[in-house]
Amino acid sequence: MQYFVYRIRHAGHRIAGSDPALRVGIQGDLVLAPATTEGRRLQARLLGPDGQDLIQRLEYAEVCQIRGEAMHIVGVELVSRVSRGKPAKYRQSWLCVRDEAVALDLLGRVQVKPLDPLGPEYDDCPE
Repeated sequence: MQYFVYRIRHAGHRIAGSDPALRVGIQGDLVLAPATTEGRRLQARLLGPDGQDLIQRLEYAEVCQIRGEAMHIVGVELVSRVSRGKPAKYRQSWLCVRDEAVALDLLGRVQVKPLDPLGPEYDDCPE
């Protein structure tokens, strides 16, 4: 199904509702399917007309909430920095809607609180 997907996080940290980067939606075919190598785990993908990924797919994906015309999917992005080696893992959230107007209303409500230096949010930060 065709959806607009808004990425709520960048490098594992939530993007503020006032940040213009949050308001960039990408339209494509949203696919939730079992991961090919992980048994019962899900993988979320946003595919273009040619079947290629439009954005980095989500591993360990879960549909966290469906409210009205919006769906919230959480998971992990695996970002490769080099051709060899282990990719970096970052938490990611997607807001998925069929109508952009619904998303813009919801995205305006996103608030970012300062991080606690000892909190779990810092676990994803590369050192």
